[in-house]
Amino acid sequence: MTALSEPQTVSNSRSGLLWALIVTFAVASAAMFQLVEYLVAGTDFSCVWAGSKVALQAPAHLYDFAYVTQMQGWPLGPHKIRPYIYSPAALFVFIPFSLAPYWVGYGLWNGLTAALQLWAGLKARAPWWLMLLPPVAFVIYCGQVTLLIGGLVLGGLALQRTRPLAAGVLFGLAAVVKPQMVLLVPIALAAEGRWRTLAAAGAIAASLAAASAMIWGLGAWVEWLHALPRFKELIFGDRSLVEDAITPFAVLQNLGIKGAWALLLAPAVAVAVWITFRRTQDIADRSIAVFAGALLVSPYAMNYEAALLAPAVAMYLARTGDRRWLGYAVASVVYAVGMSAGVTSVLAALALPVLRTWPSPSPSPQPRNA
Repeated sequence: MTALSEPQTVSNSRSGLLWALIVTFAVASAAMFQLVEYLVAGTDFSCVWAGSKVALQAPAHLYDFAYVTQMQGWPLGPHKIRPYIYSPAALFVFIPFSLAPYWVGYGLWNGLTAALQLWAGLKARAPWWLMLLPPVAFVIYCGQVTLLIGGLVLGGLALQRTRPLAAGVLFGLAAVVKPQMVLLVPIALAAEGRWRTLAAAGAIAASLAAASAMIWGLGAWVEWLHALPRFKELIFGDRSLVEDAITPFAVLQNLGIKGAWALLLAPAVAVAVWITFRRTQDIADRSIAVFAGALLVSPYAMNYEAALLAPAVAMYLARTGDRRWLGYAVASVVYAVGMSAGVTSVLAALALPVLRTWPSPSPSPQPRNA
């Protein structure tokens, strides 16, 4: 065997294995829709849809958990509380989808948020098949906001060098919908001195907050703040929900240990994000730092939030020319199948940049030609 033939053989075998994994992921994603036997499609979108209806018709009841549940009338019955728990400013994003009949709104929501995630992924040079990873299919089935947040933040990361103000707009929109998932973005921007982007993000978030206060009153914000601890009690009072959470806080709670101990990770996470944005331009590493870091320090995040990490995982899995690729492949498989096993998916994604820093395996010795 010549010195040139072995690398070509290795490359071909890795490409073949990669496509086998992609097909497996696609099949697993399609199988996700068998959940219809246990869980009605759009159970999370229904909260957004109904909450937006309440904001338009009876805004005084926006954070009345029972009222919003009654407005839905389904999918889990009247005894399963399904509240609207997003900020009043997020209504500007949600209300357009509530103007349509439920299933039309659900279809539009999934189509547009998936398109946003795909656009952001391609902008970050992720492969198109990132959308075939099982956590993405789970988000689409539930109708969650994860693809919206993932698309906005990843898009901002991809644009911050060339279009800093546009990046700030994307970050600001994400902040009013799910602030806990962009908790580390200010640290990341400060690490690079992206003050224009940070200012634009703050201006957008503040403008939407002010506009919502003008329309629904300051009282809506006070009620939202009061609703958050009630929502926390609701979640941590349901063991089945805690078991599906993917944060260290929830894992500790599930083990009967005080979850607040997980917050001790916060300083290390903040330092890790700062160092990542100071040392590397690799957008996969940057998005893992921002999203995985947020999940490590958030009290509550369900398994569908693993989809935030899908573009970065796909970017690593596509690096078939890297001698560490087999490690990336193993970590990607663990990520894909571990979203219902506590913090497993988050740790698998975090393993990718760690593997990247390990010394590259030495090539096999080549026989000399006679």
